[in-house]
Amino acid sequence: MSQFKFARRNESGVTRTEDLAALLGAEALKDETWLCVSPHDDDIVMGAGLWQMAAIEAGADVHLLVVTDGRMGYCSPRQRDAIVDIRKQEVYDSSRCLGLAESNVHFMGMPDCQLAQHQGRRRAAHNEDNIAGYTGLCNTFVHHLRKLRPDRVLVPAATDLHPDHQVTHNELMISLFHASGEIWPELGKPTPVPAVYELAVYCDFAQPPNLQVKSDDATFQKKLDAVAAYQSQLQIEQLVAKLRDAGPTEYLHEVAFNFYSPTTYHKLFE
Repeated sequence: MSQFKFARRNESGVTRTEDLAALLGAEALKDETWLCVSPHDDDIVMGAGLWQMAAIEAGADVHLLVVTDGRMGYCSPRQRDAIVDIRKQEVYDSSRCLGLAESNVHFMGMPDCQLAQHQGRRRAAHNEDNIAGYTGLCNTFVHHLRKLRPDRVLVPAATDLHPDHQVTHNELMISLFHASGEIWPELGKPTPVPAVYELAVYCDFAQPPNLQVKSDDATFQKKLDAVAAYQSQLQIEQLVAKLRDAGPTEYLHEVAFNFYSPTTYHKLFE
């Protein structure tokens, strides 16, 4: 018996199932790759820890991509010089609670709270960290997308409060387009555009979510333990308590890509 129960909401009502593949309209998930893009190390586990565990249970190859390095997340002067290494270890500790393999955890190493300065792509300066001679969020996202070739991608919604979440969302979306084309061949072979799902961390969804997951208490505790692994964040116990009070439920909003075509508007002028 599954540890999870799922529901999909649409215009015809709510459909419930215990089969994640059925929920997503897939034959099976054992051959799929999922990429969870987390602006900060603890974002995805707070907003989609249950989804990660459900995907792992269903056999998907789940990867975590942490965008920023956590350098601004220190809570005491003593932490300041060591916080990047501390939080990196906490990512591994947290992921272990969810059943995520350490080899499936990836770090982009972008400076925390400074993502707006790293939008796009540019040629790297001398001695600057780079991939194929270039740097920037689009460059790094395209590299990882073409390397991992995900079937599904989870990312915090652009309406979330933190600017790093907004930049991550926007840069990822254009990178999905770039990664599917022939541009920048030095970053790998083009990969199909995956299905994309938005999650909420700090703020409500801009549009109501259409996917729900609920877990049993034992599985929910694994998520709470995974969040609590971020002990360097002195407010973490308050966040764990808030999540515990909300219960073992998470939501996603499935993104629809509506590429522009003049035919969409023909009927408006008939």
